[in-house]
Amino acid sequence: METLLSLFNAATCGLVSLVLLWAILSPRVHDGVVVKCGLIAMSLGFGSIALRMADGIGPNDGAGLARSILMVNTGIAVVIAGYVWRTRRERHKLRRSTDWGAFDGEPRT
Repeated sequence: METLLSLFNAATCGLVSLVLLWAILSPRVHDGVVVKCGLIAMSLGFGSIALRMADGIGPNDGAGLARSILMVNTGIAVVIAGYVWRTRRERHKLRRSTDWGAFDGEPRT
């Protein structure tokens, strides 16, 4: 049962890592440099958790798993900081999809 649970956790972490990788590489996701760095850290963290869980967790894997979780948490913090920085710079809440669009050279009204 433990092996099945470990493999399920590895598969879900790997899937989350692939979705984050798609968001990083997709031109349809308009994010800034800071948010992209946070997404990269989260993708690497989930990917490393998936690789650690695929082998099963042994008694010596605690430190490595803690480092992977730290990378995920750091990525989350960077994404939140990037969002707050971007909303403060724009001086209004970024709720519309056009607020996250690519800059086309025309001034906003």
